[in-house]
Amino acid sequence: MLFFYRKKSCFLLETRCDQSTLISFSKFLIFVSLFVLPGLILVSQSNQNKVQSKVSNLKDTERNWKPVKLVWEESSGAVAPEFRYGKQYQLVAGQKKILLTRKVSRAGKQILNETKEISPSLYESWMQKLFNIGIKTLTFESPPTETMTGVSYNFVSFQMGTTKSRFYYRLEERKEPTWKQKNSIIQIIERMKP
Repeated sequence: MLFFYRKKSCFLLETRCDQSTLISFSKFLIFVSLFVLPGLILVSQSNQNKVQSKVSNLKDTERNWKPVKLVWEESSGAVAPEFRYGKQYQLVAGQKKILLTRKVSRAGKQILNETKEISPSLYESWMQKLFNIGIKTLTFESPPTETMTGVSYNFVSFQMGTTKSRFYYRLEERKEPTWKQKNSIIQIIERMKP
């Protein structure tokens, strides 16, 4: 405490604090270091553990990737040739590799056709988002039996081990308010890039 009093520029003189203020401040610092900081660290670790446990579900006991196949297909249906499009994305995880295939066509011309290996961190990020939205909780729909001229049935299919989900849709269904979850899934897939 003596060093505070050596010069006029000392802490006590500059702030015009007295000893009781310093003691109160010291008690506050002790409280923060004993109770608040450990609590924040525990919350942070708990959130990290939740993320790691979800992501760790992507690997088996031998630390290989569990087999995963995610497919999204969407097309414009019967519209004027210059407005036609088709998209097909397929994400496949094998034991050692994760591959993303993207095919896109517009106006009858293929503008993208590529298959690339995906980094583990990117794959885990995508899967985390899909799990958070609930892709594994959706039902496994059968293909529509009704055919309508000029209407394309698009779909998203997900399989991880014995867990399967699949849904079919027409483009106009994506505008419905009840489609928030499924639209989010489609948007995550559509944004996938190596």
